[in-house]
Amino acid sequence: MHINCDIGERGADHPVDIELMKHISMANIACGGHAGDGESIDAFKKLAEENQVAVTAHLSYPDRENFGRFSMDIAPADLLKSLDAQYELIGGVDKVKFHGALYNDCWVRPDLSRILAGWLKEQGIKTVVTPYQSCLAAESLTLGMDVFYEAFAERRYAYDPRTGQLTLVSRKLDYASIHDLDEAVAHAMNIVKNGKIDGHITRADGTVTTEEVDIKADTICIHSDSPISLELAAKLSGTDIA
Repeated sequence: MHINCDIGERGADHPVDIELMKHISMANIACGGHAGDGESIDAFKKLAEENQVAVTAHLSYPDRENFGRFSMDIAPADLLKSLDAQYELIGGVDKVKFHGALYNDCWVRPDLSRILAGWLKEQGIKTVVTPYQSCLAAESLTLGMDVFYEAFAERRYAYDPRTGQLTLVSRKLDYASIHDLDEAVAHAMNIVKNGKIDGHITRADGTVTTEEVDIKADTICIHSDSPISLELAAKLSGTDIA
């Protein structure tokens, strides 16, 4: 299983993050927008090289205060200026994954996705990591970039049966994340083996039901700050924790 991890968000020497690098295929390294700095970028790029792990630039709205988890009303020129600065910090990386609210916004917003895809093309980015059927995927493919479809191992998904749209369950809801290791493993295996996921549907009366829906993923993401991240990465990759 190809496993990627959002990493480098807790400094250059976080013990869990360092250990995670032994169990993943691709490291999405925070570039200063929501977290990370030059020291952590250099440390995790070095670890990636030592462990033969691919590197992705993990770029965000410029919002360290909120960890990039809230949409920003920001002029496109100002957003791209921030992305320029973030991308310059990591240097020499041809894969990009957006973070948090920016990731979610370009999942469903064609206007923003068109701007971001144009910027990615200008930077010489070859591969974009983004959800299946996202607006960013469509715009990136149109411009000739490769798309690596991603799904999350320890996050639950919301589903709108009217539009067929999958999104992540909002972190404001107590069931947004999966904290049980066995459940997360089963969730990830269902995605990889069957191309299926449980979509959570909020009904008009406020009740939540689930429906199995189709999904496609070339890579499974684990958030480094999940309480089960290390055990989950080891389990999915078939490796042992030292």
